[in-house]
Amino acid sequence: MKVRQLILLWQLPFWLLLLGSALLLNSALEGRVTATRQATQTRMRTEELAGVLQAVVDMETSVRGYVIVGDEAFLEPYRAAQASLPQRFERLKEPNRPTTRTEVLRLEALLKRWQIEVADPEITARRAGQEAEARRLVQRGTGKRLIDQVRAQIQVLNRSEVQHLRADETRAARQLQHLRRALLAAGLLLLAGSVAATVVLASRLTRAFQALALAAQRLSAGEPDVRVAPSGVQEFQQIGAAFNTMSAELQESQALAQSRQVDLEQRNTQMRSLSELSDWLQAARSLNEGAEVLGRALPALLPDTQGTLLMFNASRNLLTPLVAWGLPEGAARASSPDECWALRRGEARFPDEGRFAPPCLSSGLPGNREYMCFPLFVHGETLGVLRFQGASAEPPLLFADKTELRHLLVPLTRQLGLALSALQLQDRLRDQSRRDPLTGLANRRHLEEELDRQVSLSVSTASPLSLVALDIDHFKRLNDTFGHDAGDAVLVQMGQTLRKLTPAGALAARPGGEEFCLLLPGFTGDEALALAEQVRAAIEGWSLAHAGISLGRITASLGVSTWGDTATSGPALVKAADEALYQAKHAGRNRVVLAGTRLDEPQTDTAEPLS
Repeated sequence: MKVRQLILLWQLPFWLLLLGSALLLNSALEGRVTATRQATQTRMRTEELAGVLQAVVDMETSVRGYVIVGDEAFLEPYRAAQASLPQRFERLKEPNRPTTRTEVLRLEALLKRWQIEVADPEITARRAGQEAEARRLVQRGTGKRLIDQVRAQIQVLNRSEVQHLRADETRAARQLQHLRRALLAAGLLLLAGSVAATVVLASRLTRAFQALALAAQRLSAGEPDVRVAPSGVQEFQQIGAAFNTMSAELQESQALAQSRQVDLEQRNTQMRSLSELSDWLQAARSLNEGAEVLGRALPALLPDTQGTLLMFNASRNLLTPLVAWGLPEGAARASSPDECWALRRGEARFPDEGRFAPPCLSSGLPGNREYMCFPLFVHGETLGVLRFQGASAEPPLLFADKTELRHLLVPLTRQLGLALSALQLQDRLRDQSRRDPLTGLANRRHLEEELDRQVSLSVSTASPLSLVALDIDHFKRLNDTFGHDAGDAVLVQMGQTLRKLTPAGALAARPGGEEFCLLLPGFTGDEALALAEQVRAAIEGWSLAHAGISLGRITASLGVSTWGDTATSGPALVKAADEALYQAKHAGRNRVVLAGTRLDEPQTDTAEPLS
């Protein structure tokens, strides 16, 4: 039942009592009904304006979210609002109000201008991957200016509707006053009955309004799933149904916003973890230190998984494990790069992709579970590959959302590639700065650094420390006779011999020219003397030829010094070994002399060093 019908029903008995006043009462009642209907229509137009404003907010928020994130799902509110606006505008273009129609047309033109000049270009630029262009369009401020004009125009229309509503309510009050006067003129009986009918009707209407107001308060307070019973007159049933629809849509929007907030928090957590990993990898000074960092980071970034990070060896014919997590001891092993389809195709391998691809010949992972494989590329070069799978037969939660997995792994693998490439470069540069390029032994700089460290360690722990100085006999004569290439060949052979005979923990070095050193932590003077004699004998036993010409017999003189016996500092230890070496030279070469040993008189060589 409609409001007008309800009012007529309540007034019918009194029309029967006073037929003479029927025309007057009918006129007053019709005016009252018309004013009430106009007020109701004005309220509905106000609600339409609120709907337009909400649609504008949804469109602006949707476009901004899409520009920031690039996810097509953010454009769904934009499209929904765009589809609903034409109908709302048509309902607002009331033919009886030319001024209002003009203002609505202006509002519609402003919104279309915003879509053409701002929203569509930003969406097109972001969809084409032109993020910088999209940000530039946002920063230009045109969109904000137009949206502000749209909001201002909506406020103008809203104020106009409020004025109409007040006028309608004033007109309704005036009609009610006329009705009361007519009732007074019709008689006390009619007046008393009319008052009673009005009170009853107002009470019924008030209850419906109070129920709607209470529901609106609960909804604004944040209470979920607020509903009103669509009862009473038809208008109230329509209002109740519209309110319930609005409440349901608001609840869905809140649920969607909460879901997106959870996704955003998860993405932020991943980005913070990647940032922390980047900081630690930048602090690493070698590939081994980087491997220790990754050994702790990868299980945290890829929970409930097991896998390996493999790197190409120097010959690039083998992938060797650098980091392994979640695997049994010894399960991580080297594999051939030709066995990996991901490396062959130069792209990541997901379990649900490549339905025509056969399994790799060897994944290096236990079991037959599906695994993921991500090549590590840096500047067009492949450094290695990251392989992992679920730690159990059940797929981990990480595998559930492939989009989120891509968002994590794409920056992770890019960051790993850059960091590992930088650490490899650091290792190469460090090795080049500490190694003699000809012999591969430590250079003078590395020797001096290691000597200072070992001297400090020897002082703090009272452990023995010895140094062997070695010089090739008659090296200048060898160079002059056979050429520098032959001399270099002898130096290379010396480097190979020293690497072979140097014990673990000791350091073989070439300070320069034909001079070599052995730094021997933990060696007493007698032990160092025995090792030096072993080196001398090995050199004496060489049979070298260069360019088909025998280089003859090659010998070396060696001097040995020991910490505490003949020296109490690093330079003194070197000086004592050099002096012992000079004694060996003076005593006839091809011999070992311990620092502090006195030789009575020089000796001659036991044999010619060159023939």
